[in-house]
Amino acid sequence: MPTIKLLKRAELELIDACDWYEKQQKGLSINFRKEIRASLSMINLNPKLYAKRYNTDLYFTPLKKFPFVIIYWHDEHLNTVFVTSIFHTKRNPDKFEHK
Repeated sequence: MPTIKLLKRAELELIDACDWYEKQQKGLSINFRKEIRASLSMINLNPKLYAKRYNTDLYFTPLKKFPFVIIYWHDEHLNTVFVTSIFHTKRNPDKFEHK
């Protein structure tokens, strides 16, 4: 099984989302993190399970209960999955700037 590495942007997006969900409802961030872990486990079992998009080598894994998608690429030579983004699907990618 490959190693999974979250790149800095994905880490920051995860932290921001957890903070936001926890402010909305106590404990909601726990459910969000559980779903992230479940999706990462599926990616770990089969990195090619999900579809590549936009004529790139990036795979897109939608979450089931939250409006997010995990974006990653799989480096077979390094046996590593690099998570580039944990992206809110309602966010305009052209206007995204992390503070």
